[in-house]
Amino acid sequence: MKRHSNKTPFMCRSYEIKCDNIQVFYKALRSEKIYPRQMQEKNGTVYLTLSGIYDKQIKKICSDLGYICETKCEGDIIRAAKRLKKRPALIISLIIFGLAVIYLKNIVIRIDVMTDDEQIKSRVIHVLNEEGVKAGTYIPGITLVEVERSLKQKVEGISWAGITRKGNSLVIDVVKTIPKAEGSYSRFPTNLIASENATIDKVLVLDGKLMIGVGNGVKKGDIIVSGKIDIENPGKTNEKGEKDITTRYTRSMGTIEGTFHREVSFEQKLDGIVKKETGKIIKQRYLHLFSADIPLFFKDKTGNYYSDTTLSCPQINGYEIPVGIKTLELREYDHKPVRYSAKQAEELTMEKIKKYESNFLKGYKILEKKEEKTIEKDSVKIKVIYKLYGNICEEAAFFIKKQ
Repeated sequence: MKRHSNKTPFMCRSYEIKCDNIQVFYKALRSEKIYPRQMQEKNGTVYLTLSGIYDKQIKKICSDLGYICETKCEGDIIRAAKRLKKRPALIISLIIFGLAVIYLKNIVIRIDVMTDDEQIKSRVIHVLNEEGVKAGTYIPGITLVEVERSLKQKVEGISWAGITRKGNSLVIDVVKTIPKAEGSYSRFPTNLIASENATIDKVLVLDGKLMIGVGNGVKKGDIIVSGKIDIENPGKTNEKGEKDITTRYTRSMGTIEGTFHREVSFEQKLDGIVKKETGKIIKQRYLHLFSADIPLFFKDKTGNYYSDTTLSCPQINGYEIPVGIKTLELREYDHKPVRYSAKQAEELTMEKIKKYESNFLKGYKILEKKEEKTIEKDSVKIKVIYKLYGNICEEAAFFIKKQ
């Protein structure tokens, strides 16, 4: 028995097209962005092979041009799909079988705790059961990070836990808690320095030495609270007859509040670019299987789109099964040039000012606010001068010089 030989690739079709103007046909293919895998022309007939997804497009092109298009050969996958299409029961059976295989490959069959300590092992298994992780649990439904966090918090005697999946098994690696050796903890001392050119209105020092009091002005970078504290020992002198002083270093802590000014400039160009929806809406659907999304379309759309996603899964006895249809709605938009009037540009600039205040001045009280507007040929500028009240210091570490 002679075996059938099919030279057409699995997902392709071969066509024979009779046309009287080859150049027109080639131009139509390029305009539709169709690039055949094989193509040759002989005596007014074009022989080409291309992906099966272009079947409707190639036939439409030929119909519009009045050319005769005949399908000569089809790939194995396309022929198999046609046969399956006539047997819906077989398709459903294959889908159910595939879902069962996927499900069985994704359930916990075995849990291995990598420790020789039986007490820790039993504690780990107990916490896993509390978190719903046991034999028969669907693995992609387990949030491993949360389970690891629970193990580290609830299991006594371990300092770290990690979960690794190996097929149907979960491997739990744990590290026992090691008692800390006695020792000393050192850190750099810090100053509280001015972060603004300001006037000090309120001071609360928890640790450190106050260098500048209330009512005084400071420049950005000035030390307000020092982490170096000199303590005089009364009645004691050193070898030179000078007063004996002990120096202590600390991390300065406290609250320094004051008043300061800040200038910020905002600008809006009269010529701009905006995003505008074209009204074109495209829906792409996926077969959602557990944590995987299988596209039910052949070609991705190119362009600029806003997107919204909805997932529809059937329920059995009130339990939503992790199989359904995910729909991605794409709303196309273009970048359009726009010309603002001076009033519109001013309104947009004021919106920028409001966003700045809500994002960067949230922790301050605005005492005064002065705006200086300038309208130029191509833009609107607004300079805002703020008088603010709030925290005016930040922590800065310093090194201790060796004697």
